[in-house]
Amino acid sequence: MSNKDINKRKENTMTEVKKEVSKKTETKKKSFQIPELIDFLKAGSHFGHKKSAWNPRMEKYIYDVRNGTHIIDLVKTRELLEDALGVLSDSSERGNILIVGTKGQAASLITKVAEESGMFYINKRWMGGLFTNFEGVKKAVLGLLKMEEQLAGGLDDLVKKEKLLIQAEVERLNKIYEGIKFMDKLPEVIIVIDSQVEKNAIKEARAVGVPIIALIDTNCNPDIIDYPIPANDDSIKSISLFTKLFGDVVAKSKKSLSLISLRRDHEAKLEKLRRDYEEEKARREKMEEEDRVRMKALREGKVEEAVNISVVRVVKKEKDIEKDIIEAEKVIEDAKGIEDLGFSTRTINALKDAKVKTVKDLKKISKEKLETIKGIGPKAIEEIENAIK
Repeated sequence: MSNKDINKRKENTMTEVKKEVSKKTETKKKSFQIPELIDFLKAGSHFGHKKSAWNPRMEKYIYDVRNGTHIIDLVKTRELLEDALGVLSDSSERGNILIVGTKGQAASLITKVAEESGMFYINKRWMGGLFTNFEGVKKAVLGLLKMEEQLAGGLDDLVKKEKLLIQAEVERLNKIYEGIKFMDKLPEVIIVIDSQVEKNAIKEARAVGVPIIALIDTNCNPDIIDYPIPANDDSIKSISLFTKLFGDVVAKSKKSLSLISLRRDHEAKLEKLRRDYEEEKARREKMEEEDRVRMKALREGKVEEAVNISVVRVVKKEKDIEKDIIEAEKVIEDAKGIEDLGFSTRTINALKDAKVKTVKDLKKISKEKLETIKGIGPKAIEEIENAIK
């Protein structure tokens, strides 16, 4: 084979490789939808800060100045957002994602999105050492989970004051660690709303090499962000638009479904422990009352009545054990997600849009209400009725 033929073959091979890469990239783009420019405009994402409060490094992302306020170039915003979502999509398949937004406008929005889509979140304040001293933080979170279970179980071996101290400690730790329970390793990516406010989070992420996706306004420094998205980070509408996009991308991954399942199972476990404690407490109180009645009967010489009380107690105890087993099985079944029932993807998505996430939620809905849910047809209704019988 001549050199000319070899070179031609190499060129053809490279062309094929480029086509394949382009095809994969296009497939990823189709897995999520980027909003149009008009959507960004409606959300006010183009409004930056006053010219006097800008960061010169943001100049390349600024389109114009109107009435002393910088206008962000939304064409560049859209391009950078597409890159960031591509990275987010890949990363969410490998591991979990952490989203951080502690300022008032962002806190409630990221909590809702993170819980629905299966992301870890921080919405109160960044705890120093979360990344740089991760093992220490992980031990504190495990301690919190253990205390929650102990508290739900009643802590009968402690006095009232000790119980109240543990309850106060659980409440304090939940304010700090609630969004990162079950985070057993560093996240694949951290999403930040306003890099100016979350300086400590960015500093730690850079120190341990966790990639950063951040919503940055015209007063931020884009050079410290791996995947900057220039946009208004103060407007609730703007923040809501971007956090929903992040949530939609992450929610498609298996890791996010696993985290949602862990959270749901933990809540079901705590609920069962609380109920078991209340039932056991009621049972003990009833037994004490029966003992008082039996002792009174014995003192009055009513031996037959005292014996009957003892026999009834034994029979009831056996029935209570059987009842507890049935109730426990019912709680576990109701806590299952609708994904575990084997429905089609269309049916699952339609039910989730109607805020139906667990078997318990599904059992509460009547057939008439199911018929009103968009995407649920007669065949799906029949499938649902058979599943929850």
